[in-house]
Amino acid sequence: MAFPIRTVFLSGALAGLVAGAIAAPAFFPAAFAAEPQKHILDTASEIFPKPFDPKALRKFDIIVDDSVSTKPLRTETVSKIGFGQRSMVAIVTTSSGTYSSDAIASPYVRYPGIDVVQKDDGDYDRHHHSWFGFATSPYGTRTWSQITRGSFTVITSTFTPAKRSRG
Repeated sequence: MAFPIRTVFLSGALAGLVAGAIAAPAFFPAAFAAEPQKHILDTASEIFPKPFDPKALRKFDIIVDDSVSTKPLRTETVSKIGFGQRSMVAIVTTSSGTYSSDAIASPYVRYPGIDVVQKDDGDYDRHHHSWFGFATSPYGTRTWSQITRGSFTVITSTFTPAKRSRG
């Protein structure tokens, strides 16, 4: 009887393919398997913008001297493109000069008779309040907090029901 060499080789090749398919994940690093998830997080950060921080707003004290006229003779509004952003700028002409809304608070532009001083965040600490508390009753416990910063107030409240006694 002849030995079926072709059958033995085909069986061995098939067994090698099955063993290779089972062992293949062990040969790839873990980062290769996590690659698609990393890209999903990259696109999620592009879709959802970062929340607005009111502390980023700048506040100024603007002191106008008596020599500066505040009665406008002519007002123009122009569109300005700077740093890839479009903004609207008001240009006002008075009897004492021409002033720009874009440059009035700039540290690089000084108008005669107009003093601009940036306020510190310390000036607004008197408007910062935090309140926390809790109350218990036979029905459960209520915990609450109120945080005020300037004109923004955040209130949170949670209620945890009391455990029922079976009797």
